[in-house]
Amino acid sequence: MNQKKRTKVLGDIHDKAVKYLTSVDDKSSYIEYRKNFELASDFKKTFDYPIHIDLEIDNVCNFACSFCPIGQPESELGKFYKTKHEIPKEKIFQLIDECKELGVNSIQFSIVNEPLANKDIFEILKYASSKKFDDIFIVSNGSLLNQNKAIKLLDTNIDKIQFSLDAFKEETFEKNRFTKIKKPGLYKKVKENIINFIKLRDKMGKKFPLVRVSFIELEENKDEIKDFENFWNDKVDGIHFQRLTDYKKKVINFDEVKDKVRCNMSNFRLSIKSDGNVRPCCVGYGEKILIGNIFNSSLKDIWDSKILKDFQKMHKEYRSYENKACKECLEHSHIY
Repeated sequence: MNQKKRTKVLGDIHDKAVKYLTSVDDKSSYIEYRKNFELASDFKKTFDYPIHIDLEIDNVCNFACSFCPIGQPESELGKFYKTKHEIPKEKIFQLIDECKELGVNSIQFSIVNEPLANKDIFEILKYASSKKFDDIFIVSNGSLLNQNKAIKLLDTNIDKIQFSLDAFKEETFEKNRFTKIKKPGLYKKVKENIINFIKLRDKMGKKFPLVRVSFIELEENKDEIKDFENFWNDKVDGIHFQRLTDYKKKVINFDEVKDKVRCNMSNFRLSIKSDGNVRPCCVGYGEKILIGNIFNSSLKDIWDSKILKDFQKMHKEYRSYENKACKECLEHSHIY
């Protein structure tokens, strides 16, 4: 019984990135970044810096999806999103500078939020892009991406954007992905926004940002996977399929696999929440694990801290069961 990846990706978006980069130095840097990412992911090497940072600039989203904490406001995780949190813009700029100085390769400006709902997002992304990281990207639901915002987003020169769709049929989309006040025709609008964005990018002669669409596999949408793939395959740069962490029930017997399973996220990333707390991963259960806070410590100090080093060592040695949140996460994850 082998541990499986939670995700499946169609279309090598990283090969495309290298192909489209125009500078030899940029190509070499990106190849090195992906090489180091794989080394860290496979526990073959731990670096003196996080390769990747998730930065949740605020905890605001115009959607309340059924499988998301925002759509479950009375749940343990959902309660965090009932009160607005936001990292000040000046602090975000400081964090971007700190990431560059530290050697971070990539930053995603979203975790559980809709980045295009933030009034400062374009200024933030443009500043981050100017620092010449290998990978600057966001994950969006696409509903707010009108032509005006599309032009502004293209002007930021970010590297990638992923649109979360999770359905091919309109009725499935509107059952699971919906605004807080339900709006008819939302799925059609989101699809049009994505396609129009790609057309605008191409018309402007740009290769970036590369566009990927994602699909979380659920019981009610699994029969739509092939249609989703066929529709988007010749329109986007990549398709991302993911198995959802099932917060309602266990999907594996952890006692049977505890010496065979481990999580690699803390070996290459830090996730900064909108209240400044730093988590070892971007998964819901990780929100129960506090590594530090950006308002009290530098990213360097957090990455070098004993609490994180012990945490990384625990996972490397297949001792995930020693942390209650990690054990719960793995028990509820489709990894076998």
